[in-house]
Amino acid sequence: MLDILPSTMSSNLTLFSVVVFGPLSLLTAFLFFVINLKARKEHALVPGSLPWVGKTNEIFSAVRSNWRGLVDSVTLFRTGYRKHSKQNEIYVVPTWTKGPQVILPPSMGGWLASRPDAILNAKDCTFETAQFKYTVGHPEITSNDMIDLLIKGPLTKTIGALNPELVEEIEGSMETLFGVDGEWRELGVFDSLTRTVGRVANRVFVGKELCKNMEFVMAGTDFARDISVSSYILHMFPKFLKPLVAKFATIPNRRHSGIAMKYLQPLIKERVENMKRKAEDPEYDWEEPNDFITWMVRESLKRTTEDETSVYSLSYRIVLLNFAAITTTTIMSTNALLDIWSAPNADEIVASLREEAQRVLNEHNGEWTKAAVAKLVRLDSAIRESSRLSGVGGTAMARRVRAENGITLPNGLVLPKNATVGIAMDGLHFDEAYYERVHEFDPFRFSRAKEQAQGAEKPRVNEDLVTTSVHWLPFSHGIHACPGRFFAANNIKLILAHILLHYEIEPFAARPPNMSIGDISVVPVKATMRIRRRNVKA
Repeated sequence: MLDILPSTMSSNLTLFSVVVFGPLSLLTAFLFFVINLKARKEHALVPGSLPWVGKTNEIFSAVRSNWRGLVDSVTLFRTGYRKHSKQNEIYVVPTWTKGPQVILPPSMGGWLASRPDAILNAKDCTFETAQFKYTVGHPEITSNDMIDLLIKGPLTKTIGALNPELVEEIEGSMETLFGVDGEWRELGVFDSLTRTVGRVANRVFVGKELCKNMEFVMAGTDFARDISVSSYILHMFPKFLKPLVAKFATIPNRRHSGIAMKYLQPLIKERVENMKRKAEDPEYDWEEPNDFITWMVRESLKRTTEDETSVYSLSYRIVLLNFAAITTTTIMSTNALLDIWSAPNADEIVASLREEAQRVLNEHNGEWTKAAVAKLVRLDSAIRESSRLSGVGGTAMARRVRAENGITLPNGLVLPKNATVGIAMDGLHFDEAYYERVHEFDPFRFSRAKEQAQGAEKPRVNEDLVTTSVHWLPFSHGIHACPGRFFAANNIKLILAHILLHYEIEPFAARPPNMSIGDISVVPVKATMRIRRRNVKA
């Protein structure tokens, strides 16, 4: 009887394999089929006359080239720029999140930046790239203009006036994270700056109390990460499968946005009630805070639709504001810190930046006024240079063709509706026609001319962090240049200036490398730094 056990077990294992792995194999084959079909459909949007970079005549060429766009985008962008952009030619590069992207040469950058939204639309491209329909939802909120108006209006206008409050949060955050005792601590660069940037930005967004709540702050930053991760997953699948996949892929999105909403809804409900009561009774003993919630509620009271006036919709806008504002600021701050303290002459660079910060602060009676921050030309240059060298991605000025009949490019080529176009930012930033020693971190590349210029020449020298051009694109360019770049630049400079004046960082032996995922440059989130307080508090 024992003789038949091995045979029976073998039969059972075979049956198990057929029952379990058979359907799994069929499912895998089906998914690969529909994913490849989706890629082929996207690739068919591109005129056949255009050359490709990263796509060859091979089996399953569409899906395989998209995969290259995910894992080896830097090679594709730089190859395409060298072979085609430098020859003033248009080409196509496969991307994971934008499908095949038609890359225009730098000579067409000004033309692209000035096209109206009815023809080439930036938001359409952003929403599709981040899969907002599934990762964020609420199209009636995401497509509304309220946040953009408030960023361009009161947020930008109050830069400088709110700096004392921002500095207060920088001090509080760094004393908590880095200590005040002068002892060396080893901490994560990205995590430390995420917490500081989140706390500082939210001082303006939600006020003095809630900005210190790290559960709220980190929920917002986690939500931003969730959008990126879930969008990459969703881009694998065709439209008919996305609603099903999204139910599972966006579970973290809903969890983290829910945590943030738990804190925001009571706060905003109370603010709305107080502002309405104050409007009805000027004697009511309450003073409205000067923050984003107040500006938003004030704007909402001029509007009538539910998605512009409800407590829920206003609260969700603050969640989205955190996604938009904190991610880029944290990435740029992290890159700048790593580039400065990884340079071969880091000690010399830090000494120069520290001297400037101390001198400027002394000139302004120890206060970081708007004028004082504007005088940090060396620090501004170092951040701009870091953004050139380390960057935020491979392409910029991404636009989707919205015109029903397509669009005719300056060279006469017609692109159909839903095709995606852009400029090769990575190639531009490493083009020796525009920059000398392109692979070298030269922190004062953009400040030398300012410091050397005399008298009337100074106003003409204007290559600062917030100045965009078709040759420097981290904040995009033209009518859709990032409206929050002034707030972001102000905060980055305040944060780094505070580190320079009050902390010592041990230089890195080598720059922890960024990693490219698709056309996004991801900072080394696990990189650590050794840091201690310089001027120890008693």
